[in-house]
Amino acid sequence: MALVPEPERVDEWFTSISKMYNSTEVKDEVFKQIQCPVLVLSGELDQNAPLQTVIDAYRLIPHAQLGIILNAPHPVFLVNFDAVWASMTLFLQL
Repeated sequence: MALVPEPERVDEWFTSISKMYNSTEVKDEVFKQIQCPVLVLSGELDQNAPLQTVIDAYRLIPHAQLGIILNAPHPVFLVNFDAVWASMTLFLQL
């Protein structure tokens, strides 16, 4: 009860989170301000972020590296964990 004091309202919470997620827009300036190294990793078949959107974001981040996992949807780590791990390992070694 401490974590979810009104469990009967959980559907309402999911609806509000979904609405926020679907209406959030991140401007180019936000990506351009990122100064730390970033691995932009996506599945080629991501339903949530089209490949061109991912590539555009990658190009805006000054110190970014891009990893595209072929034939993988949005939950790429579930579909091809080995490729995700290899991409992350390579990124962290630089």
